[in-house]
Amino acid sequence: MAKKYCQFILVGHHPKKLILSIDKTIVSKVIFITEKDELPGTKAATKALEELINYYKDRKVEVENVRFNLNPNTIMAIAELTHKIIQEKLLGYKNILVNVSGGLRYIDIWFYITCSITDTDIIHGNYIYEDDVEVGITDNIYLPKLPLNNITRKQFDFLELFFNTYGEPNEFFRDDKSFDENLLLSNTIKYTSIEKLTKVFNTKKRKNIGRGTINGYIQQLKRKSLLKLNINPDNKKEKLIEISYLGIAYFLNELYKIHFK
Repeated sequence: MAKKYCQFILVGHHPKKLILSIDKTIVSKVIFITEKDELPGTKAATKALEELINYYKDRKVEVENVRFNLNPNTIMAIAELTHKIIQEKLLGYKNILVNVSGGLRYIDIWFYITCSITDTDIIHGNYIYEDDVEVGITDNIYLPKLPLNNITRKQFDFLELFFNTYGEPNEFFRDDKSFDENLLLSNTIKYTSIEKLTKVFNTKKRKNIGRGTINGYIQQLKRKSLLKLNINPDNKKEKLIEISYLGIAYFLNELYKIHFK
């Protein structure tokens, strides 16, 4: 079977710059990432996207455009990209690159974290400049990834409590559903007390552990930024315990490794 090469490209304002980088690689499919909501620069990125799509369609390369939440006030894009990378792996694309040559710095950081979690290669064009304008490229630089620690199986089992009941693991990665269209991901469970979370844990896992052990799990995962503790707006005496977008990314990556890798 022929190898299938998929590349994710963060679309900026300069399509020719991106083409220089993409064309230095082998691609069977290109996935262009743009913002879901209008941000400063959206119109320029939309124009660049149109040019990129036409260019690669003319070259008979499979093209897809996905829209992520790239608002700087959230890190939802880390979970969205993790989810989409795994979807492509399950479609047979084992050779995946993420190209950040056209991105804003804060988005590049999110994608770098995602690639470190999922062990996905990440590249940036090494451009030739004349008067601050890209006129050529020597190669693509493969950025070294951080050796981020995986979560343990016990931590994975604990994070699973923040998702509604599912039948098969592939329900998280249905290729006809984007991240926010999949209710397992967009409608996670929030707990209003450690006691409630302890009760659910013992029922689902058929164990009999105490509040202190559950609080230990919460504190461990909170330190990793995988869980969030917020004041319940409906009852300020209560704390909402919920999974973060980073927690969702770690959970999905571990789910893939356990069941599909």
